[in-house]
Amino acid sequence: MKTNRCIISGVDISVLPFSFNEDSRECQTVKNKLLNEIIALHNDGVDEFYTDCSYGFPMWGGEIVTGLMKYNDIRLYVVFPYENQPYKYSQNWQDRFYKVHELCTDVIPMFVLFSQNDESQLLKKVADYMLADCGRLLFCGEPSGYLYEQAVKDNKDITILTI
Repeated sequence: MKTNRCIISGVDISVLPFSFNEDSRECQTVKNKLLNEIIALHNDGVDEFYTDCSYGFPMWGGEIVTGLMKYNDIRLYVVFPYENQPYKYSQNWQDRFYKVHELCTDVIPMFVLFSQNDESQLLKKVADYMLADCGRLLFCGEPSGYLYEQAVKDNKDITILTI
């Protein structure tokens, strides 16, 4: 198992009390916890992080890791589910999405073409790809969803960041 590789994921932030208000004290606290956990994982030997760059925790984790890359031997891989992934994002989130892609170690494109009906299946395939390549999962929030359930099933080393 590749324990030096960790997936960054988490709950949909729209369900959290602060939602998209990144200026709120609660959001800043959560983002600081995420930074500290990524640093702790790096200090524990994790030097490669994977994200699908979804809005919220995966994107924030990508931004944190690309910031740490300036001063540390650490890498970020963005597993890109489909070409127009950020089409639902606000302009600010789209800009951030592409900035993380620009700064990361490598972008791993999975599927270029898709229809709206394929989105959940593509995201499952991306999750399966990351799970096959990583031994760890950093999950932010109440554990749930396909990626988390598969990580448990695959006996991955899971760190849960409580919010």
